[in-house]
Amino acid sequence: MSPHVQRLGVLVLAAALAGCASTALQNTPPVAPTLGMTDSDRFAAAPPGATAPTEADLRWWNRFNDPALARWVERALANSPDTAIARERVVQAQAFLRGASARRSPLIGAEAGVEARSRPGSGERSIDPSAALTLDWDLDLWGGLRQAEQSAAASLLQTEDLAQAVRLSTAGLTARAYVAWQEALLDEQLLTDGLNLQREVLRLVEVRVRAGLAPRLDLDRAQSEAATLEADVADARVSVRQSAAALQVLAGERPQTLVSVRAQLPVLQGRTPVPRPIDLLRLRPDLRAAERGLAVAAADLGVARADLYPRLRLPGAITLTSAGLGGGVLDIVSATLAAVLDVALFDGGERSANVDAARSRMTEAGEVYRQTLLQALQQAEAALVAAEGTAIRTLALERGNTAALSAVEQSRTLYTNGLTGFLDVIEAQRSALDTRRNLLRARADATRQAIAGFETMGLIDPRTDQVRPLAGAPPPLRGSAGG
Repeated sequence: MSPHVQRLGVLVLAAALAGCASTALQNTPPVAPTLGMTDSDRFAAAPPGATAPTEADLRWWNRFNDPALARWVERALANSPDTAIARERVVQAQAFLRGASARRSPLIGAEAGVEARSRPGSGERSIDPSAALTLDWDLDLWGGLRQAEQSAAASLLQTEDLAQAVRLSTAGLTARAYVAWQEALLDEQLLTDGLNLQREVLRLVEVRVRAGLAPRLDLDRAQSEAATLEADVADARVSVRQSAAALQVLAGERPQTLVSVRAQLPVLQGRTPVPRPIDLLRLRPDLRAAERGLAVAAADLGVARADLYPRLRLPGAITLTSAGLGGGVLDIVSATLAAVLDVALFDGGERSANVDAARSRMTEAGEVYRQTLLQALQQAEAALVAAEGTAIRTLALERGNTAALSAVEQSRTLYTNGLTGFLDVIEAQRSALDTRRNLLRARADATRQAIAGFETMGLIDPRTDQVRPLAGAPPPLRGSAGG
């Protein structure tokens, strides 16, 4: 058998061993814990008859009776700096994956050089150009490069899930900012109406005081109440401008003066969907990202373990010297191919320490996933409880508002007829205004709780009008059983 055939056999055997070894050292990601959840589990605070999410719920901002809310959310998803940053991180992760894949391929390079020679005694001079193709191929004997590629692939999926989490957070923040703006506008309107009413009462008191039918004390009290309401209106106008600026910044726009044609609180049409607890594993992008973190950590452990073993490389070169430029190419072409085994004989324990650290990071990733799952379950349960409490509170305040308005009318009538003191009028008006403002806050809270419900369930459409669909997004919902 010729020496060339023997060398070729050695290289083929090395490649085969590399494939077997890399397969043997692959790490399987640990199974993500589900805390014992099953398909039959339901949230304790889920209302009776709650339905599972549908595909329409993925664009939940369209389920409110306010087209302006939907437009603001869409603008934020398209223009928010947070979503733009998340998209660029996906692009970076894609580039890292391409780089990790490329490192498993042979590296082919080219070299060119010119050598000048001279002999001082004879006067001979020569210029010898040369060119060469070089090869360097790491056979990945223990699968380290393959594990690095798997880590980069899992990191890409994790980055895409995190981008979806950013989109969900941006939609929720923008929707709540819009509700805060509308609430501030309505609160300003309530206070302005209260101030106008108080000015009417002030004129009535002035007439009665001049006629000697009421003491000067009533006029002082009426003026004090009007001044207090003027201050409250000024504060309300500040809140309107601040909330409008916050909304515009969330949408990636410069703060400017916003004009609302008619202030109104968005109201959810229908009921908030309630999936099963186990559905959160599929719906919530932060949970999916935490699960991807387990795969990343497992692959990184494989990279650290592979680094403990020797590396097998195949360096080579094909060189063409100057003589071949004029003829006789076969005489001046040289080719080399070698097998190089890199072995670390002593590193002071650095590589084994890296393995221990990677193993700890994998354990940490499991705990991070478990923590994220527990927080997701707590947030979903808390959102359901809060929605139930807000509904009861709103009904009670609506009854109180009706009674308070009736008390205002009665107190004014009695005061006009001299049957009660002015203090009763002031107290009735204060109570009515406080009740109406509390009712406004309760209704705004109900809308915020509906938004939080969609957020905590992880409902977000992976599609946007200006951005390509992100890979690794959850499959469309088809009305699976839940709640």
